[in-house]
Amino acid sequence: MDDNLKRTLLRRKFSSIEYMQEMSVWHRRAIEVLENSLDAFFERSSEHGDWHQWPASDWPETWRDRVLRNLKGEQVGIDEGIKNYKKGQISTIRSASGSLHGIFRNLDNFSWGWWGRLPSRYEDEFRRRLVNAKKRASLIMYTLSSFWEVDEILDEEITGPVDEEELKRYLKPGESIY
Repeated sequence: MDDNLKRTLLRRKFSSIEYMQEMSVWHRRAIEVLENSLDAFFERSSEHGDWHQWPASDWPETWRDRVLRNLKGEQVGIDEGIKNYKKGQISTIRSASGSLHGIFRNLDNFSWGWWGRLPSRYEDEFRRRLVNAKKRASLIMYTLSSFWEVDEILDEEITGPVDEEELKRYLKPGESIY
């Protein structure tokens, strides 16, 4: 596949409803893991001692009341953005994907110490799901905001592996790879 066509198809992919829905699903899955993690922590709260002696940014309540609430608000924004995008309005999904693009900078305001009181699979799964959502959000944001440098979209270190067979799904009727 030549680079011009590949650029075009990648832009179509990263601005497709399907790709936005993938971002939404990964984000929703991260929320579910956070909810399950908090439940697991509170179920065994007596084993953790008085966590109110910890810095407030590390309290599980802080994560529940601020982080979880913010992630749920972002989920509403993502889903609303997809709905609006279907109607031709891009600003909502561009804004939601931009917010998710910077999610880990926002989470830097909170301590992750309470996660250490749970089996590591909880934090690992939360991070994995959130990273998957963030990666898609970044590619969507770059595409909808026209931030790509000329050949940057072809750099698989940025986009991840590209399956050219899968990209063919984004050909328009009458278009060919030849």
